[in-house]
Amino acid sequence: MDPMAEIRLTFFQECEEQLTALENGLLSMQEGDSDSETVNAVFRAVHSIKGGAGAFKLNALVSFAHICETALDRVRSGELLPDVDAMKLFLRAADALADLVSASRDGGVEVTAPYVAIEEEFNALIGGGGAAAEEDEFANLAFQPIITAFDEPPPPPAQNVFTIRLR
Repeated sequence: MDPMAEIRLTFFQECEEQLTALENGLLSMQEGDSDSETVNAVFRAVHSIKGGAGAFKLNALVSFAHICETALDRVRSGELLPDVDAMKLFLRAADALADLVSASRDGGVEVTAPYVAIEEEFNALIGGGGAAAEEDEFANLAFQPIITAFDEPPPPPAQNVFTIRLR
């Protein structure tokens, strides 16, 4: 068997373990057990799936896992309370994530429309607006680009100044 095919197979086997951990953790959270250990375990499950999916360029899976991960990170930081409505959304997202893992394993995701509604609900829940909002996050920074040229010789050094030249 091709080594990459073996690694891919292992990734999907690990996804099944991560999905089980995700579901168990979310069910514990739904029952009121939102201690940091449980929340971190749920976050790590989604984060691991996202990371592996990125290695295999499973972009739909990465994108969906990212929004789930972002919301879970807000729970970890205390910015988002895992109330009844949030937990319903997280559980629906876990089912959708499992579907995306299966579809990715079987050859890819052709239709992402069923997952867009969940992503939009997450964006509303966490106060995000998708990619445009992430770009706006940097709009108020006083950023001044600096143009450098590495192919030109540096100016002569001033007296008593050391110059380091990188090649």
